[in-house]
Amino acid sequence: MFDLIFPTYCLNCGRSGEYLCTECQKKLERSIPECYICRRISNRYVTHDQCNYYGINSLFVGWRYNTVARKIISQFKYKYSYSLAEIISELFIKRIKETGFVNQMDKGSLLIPMPIHKKHFLDRGFNQSLLIAENIAKEFSLQIINDVLYRTGSSKYQAKSTVEERRNLKDIFYLKKELLNKNIIILDDVITTGATINNAAKLLKGNNIKVLTLFRGKPRYLQ
Repeated sequence: MFDLIFPTYCLNCGRSGEYLCTECQKKLERSIPECYICRRISNRYVTHDQCNYYGINSLFVGWRYNTVARKIISQFKYKYSYSLAEIISELFIKRIKETGFVNQMDKGSLLIPMPIHKKHFLDRGFNQSLLIAENIAKEFSLQIINDVLYRTGSSKYQAKSTVEERRNLKDIFYLKKELLNKNIIILDDVITTGATINNAAKLLKGNNIKVLTLFRGKPRYLQ
């Protein structure tokens, strides 16, 4: 009855039935294993030793940030579509498994969803990264830690910030308690300049840090 009154449509093509239809799922462009910093090919998504400035040992990207990805994020973050969390999580879990990155995710690792500004949380009523993290943690036996890393600073939405503003982000987090010698996985929805992830990793140095992200744009040499 609910579906008759509030039918579900594909957010990309408008076809009825599901939030992201099978055909549009195929339009998500799979990422390739690459180094986080230089973006060159790297087995198992490992950051090259000479590139590891921030202590991020590997970064897994689900898909390239393309038109379909932009619509997913817009609908998810700014139109408050809770229901998208399930299908995004399902697709992301499948990608983690089929690429073998699951073998780098030690059971019991601490999973930290990227925190959002308090104002954004009040606006949306949820943290989109936490919704995904809950499904990831359950699937891979990880421990969610959502009370360690906090967002401070400007409440301006990054989607409305210039590339230069994003690159110059600094001191945007604080740690409520120290972590040391832990296996940590940070989960974020999109990586653009990498400034947000770098700031978080800076505070978590001294741990084995890996990152999961849904989307990232193409490296410059492919644009």
